[in-house]
Amino acid sequence: MIMNRKKSLVLLLGLLLSAMVWVGLAQKAKAQEPIVIVIDPGHGGENRGGEYEQYVEKEMNPIVAAAMKEELEKYENVTVYLTHEQDVDMSIKDRVLFAKEKEADFLFCLHFNMSVNHNLFGAEVWVPATGEYYAKGRSFAEIEMEAFRELGLYSRGIKTRLNDQGENYYGILRYGTQYDVNTVLIEHCHLDQVNDQPFYQKGEEQLREFGIMDATAVAKYFHLKSEILGVDYSDYPVPETKVPETIVRPDMTEPETCQIKVTDINEEKGEVTIEISAEDSDSYILYYDYSLDVGQSFSELQPWPMGEKIGTSLDHCSFTVSVPYEEETSIVVNAYNGYDLFTRSNVVFLQALPDPEKEALKQKELKEQERRKAQESYEEIHYDDTTLAETKEASPDRWRVAAVIVLILLCMIFVTLFMAARIEKLLRHKRKK
Repeated sequence: MIMNRKKSLVLLLGLLLSAMVWVGLAQKAKAQEPIVIVIDPGHGGENRGGEYEQYVEKEMNPIVAAAMKEELEKYENVTVYLTHEQDVDMSIKDRVLFAKEKEADFLFCLHFNMSVNHNLFGAEVWVPATGEYYAKGRSFAEIEMEAFRELGLYSRGIKTRLNDQGENYYGILRYGTQYDVNTVLIEHCHLDQVNDQPFYQKGEEQLREFGIMDATAVAKYFHLKSEILGVDYSDYPVPETKVPETIVRPDMTEPETCQIKVTDINEEKGEVTIEISAEDSDSYILYYDYSLDVGQSFSELQPWPMGEKIGTSLDHCSFTVSVPYEEETSIVVNAYNGYDLFTRSNVVFLQALPDPEKEALKQKELKEQERRKAQESYEEIHYDDTTLAETKEASPDRWRVAAVIVLILLCMIFVTLFMAARIEKLLRHKRKK
């Protein structure tokens, strides 16, 4: 009986050891299975995607995708596919099914962006709105967005978007969720905005930089390493994202607050500094613009300062703007959140600033008038002194002349009286005769 128990115990231990060895071998085999990445160059065929000036999105996406694939293949333990390598029409569903067929660990859909009013700028990543698809998508997207920031691109954030049925708006994400494929949609930058143009206008090499950047983000997310590149991301701290219990809905409301105040006025330069305070608890503040005519016209969108963490923003910022001289100015600001919804601020009224050039000219004229008055006073005083001196010097001669004139007049009077007396005497003499 005891022998039977011993045999049973030995048999049980043997089975346990065998199971442990089998599990270990299975885990090792699983660890050695390559990571499968599928890259989808957006658009193709008749679907040209965004077009702006000479730039066509369907021609740009394959360049980025090819560079991303080439870079990823420099890492060990990874297999990379493109959904299509030719310029062909391919449905969104077929792209996801291709990734499903390849048993992809992740599907990355590459795009460039445009906006209706050609005013938005920056990069963004769209992720599924539910469950582990959201959690995995956001964890990768945080690495990707950090790479965009390091490149110098403005971050529009990590977002979800739903259609009227409450499903993922973008087909690539909707089908990805439906067919159990982890998927994100990467919008590298805007083709139609001057702030983003420096990141793609220099040609193919610059587009390849996007692909290399995307590949590096993937390598970090999957803890890959490469002897060729001399990098090892095995210990890279991938951001942790909690699996949401419900749908992660987009922010559909405007920022809660937007207030402005004047903090400085430089009359000499005609500049005013405005401080904006804005807050959006559901997302973050992304842009602002301002008006100097109570909202009749607005400036271009300005970037709002971001926080250290992706998807956060500071609660205030300042800007300095030139205002017209000799005109009353009414300043108002719009603060935009991550979904481009805005709240308008209070209005700040500024009294007209004096034109420094006109003020300088006015001061110059006043000084000139003062100079002229001083000159006239000087000349008047100088003229009076000279006349007085000349009068004093000439006094003796004038008295002599006057005396001579008086003497002559007296002589003339005497002669006249004498002649009158003689004439009267002659007349009397004639009467007597």
